[in-house]
Amino acid sequence: MLSIPVEMKKISLSMMDEDAQCAALTLARMTILHPVEDTSNEQLLPEFPATPYFDVYQSLASRFTKISDLASEKFTQPDDLTQLVTLEQLQEMDGQLKVLWSLVSVVEEKKRQQHEKMQVTRQLVKSLQKFDALDLDLSRLTRTSRFLNIMVGTVPSANFSRLEKALSLAEFMIRSFYTGEGVQHVVMIGSSQQQTDVHELLKSADFRELVIPEELSGNPAQLRLDLNNQLEESKNEIIKLDKKLSDLLLDISPALQKTNELLILAKPYASLATVLKGHGGLVFMQGWVPADGEQEIKKQLHNNLQFPFHIQLTNPQNKELESVPSLLRHSWIFKPFQSLVSNFGIPNYAEVDPTVLFSFSYILMFGMMFGDIGHGAVIASGSLLLWKRFPSVTIIGVLAGLSSIGFGFVYGSLFGYEHIITPLWMSPMHDPVQVLLLALVWGAFFLLVSNLLAIRNYLVVGLTQQALYSGKGVAGLLFYLAALYSGYQLMANDHFGLFETLCLLIPMAVIMRYQWLQSRAGLFEKTLVVLIEMLEQVISSVSGTLSFLRVAAFSLNHIALAAAVFSIAAMMGPTGHWITILLGNIFIIVLEGAIVAIQCLRLEYYEGFSRFFSGKGKAFEPLKL
Repeated sequence: MLSIPVEMKKISLSMMDEDAQCAALTLARMTILHPVEDTSNEQLLPEFPATPYFDVYQSLASRFTKISDLASEKFTQPDDLTQLVTLEQLQEMDGQLKVLWSLVSVVEEKKRQQHEKMQVTRQLVKSLQKFDALDLDLSRLTRTSRFLNIMVGTVPSANFSRLEKALSLAEFMIRSFYTGEGVQHVVMIGSSQQQTDVHELLKSADFRELVIPEELSGNPAQLRLDLNNQLEESKNEIIKLDKKLSDLLLDISPALQKTNELLILAKPYASLATVLKGHGGLVFMQGWVPADGEQEIKKQLHNNLQFPFHIQLTNPQNKELESVPSLLRHSWIFKPFQSLVSNFGIPNYAEVDPTVLFSFSYILMFGMMFGDIGHGAVIASGSLLLWKRFPSVTIIGVLAGLSSIGFGFVYGSLFGYEHIITPLWMSPMHDPVQVLLLALVWGAFFLLVSNLLAIRNYLVVGLTQQALYSGKGVAGLLFYLAALYSGYQLMANDHFGLFETLCLLIPMAVIMRYQWLQSRAGLFEKTLVVLIEMLEQVISSVSGTLSFLRVAAFSLNHIALAAAVFSIAAMMGPTGHWITILLGNIFIIVLEGAIVAIQCLRLEYYEGFSRFFSGKGKAFEPLKL
């Protein structure tokens, strides 16, 4: 049930500069090399021979992306994946695409201008709707006059009547010409000499002046006709430009296909711009490869490289373990669970990969918490419907449903009914105390396994003291076992004597001494840190174990929800009874099923992974086409 990332070896490859691109293309076809930068030979190998190639590649790729984004055509892979692309070929194609982009960009810019024009015109049409009721030249509303003051704006509908009466006393006329969203659009006309007098009135009524666009000059009806004509002209122009662009892209399609092929074949060598180092015609590169591919790499390089080369593959040293990428290989059934593990993090190369263990424990706990034959069958069959679109969800859903069915037989539960099927064990509701105790036993076993995995991970990377004396090491394991034994003695036999006390104090003292030696602070601060660390160890052990009570709590909750549904259904008539049963079961499957899935994930992440799994590894990212 335990697995580790695929064994890796460090590859060091020295070759002639003329063979570098061929080597990159060969390794890319194999998808086997995770390249890394080498900083140890900066003085001996100061040159980066692939940098000019990379610069041209980037320029060509950028232009190709801009043009291909406008094309609907799907470009194909090159037929010959062994063809080398020279720097001169990239430069020549880059020059061609520069010319092509200048042609395409002119048409695209004209389209953009027309779209902007249409957007502005639509905004004017929308603004014009508010002035439809005014049968006059709108430019007259913006003219200034020595004697006449005309103002256009908005006022809250609740204030309109009061403002109208107040303005009439000031010999101002106000008229509403549009109402919308709780405000009145109004026009006011009065003497210019009285503008100061009405200013405070308008302010108190929350009047907001409107600025009429310069384009809205004329009668609203005529303006609407003109704006609609402008929209139609812009649409027709865009259609013409689309046709012109489509024809242009069709003409240059062969060049784009050729560019696509060159970029695919050139990418591996360009990707090594910061990795490949050289001097005087000799180049050197490093990376990580799966150990099982060593012979195939040597064979392929020997067959494809023109000049002699030197290759060395070595096992990673302890100081390199953190930088080694992790390659995880799992069968199709574990792939979805690998994604859930990756949400927490990627295992370090030296760490245990918890995917398989996670898969079994997650599915097992889901069944424990949601044990029902009928509900499990619905989840499994419903998940099968998602196979084409969400295959990962289907795999997890089917396994979770089967686990639920299995525990449904154990509990004797079918769509919440407890009397139809004889349980293989018993219904949790009949002996909840025993169910809670079993959940604690499961939690203790889960935490013990997590602690053992943490010890293993420390030993692999050479952290022997941490593996022996820390809270996650052997001392922590012994403390937890002592706590379990002492708790059992106290609860079962009402006994807690000297032996139990020593069992707890000895590993506790070892952990505190280790923390004391690790701390570099002053006396008071060191004492405080040690006490806090020990308190955290105790709390973590107790709370972590008690967290697994939710396994029992949700199995009881499942039965309680079903009982509540049956109680409500019993108060209904025959039709209402079965409708309530149906809707209640749907509610239980959807709501409780989702909650149980989340709670299982929480227990895995926070009570399992956090104790032994750093999740700080680097994903294996191979050089590829």
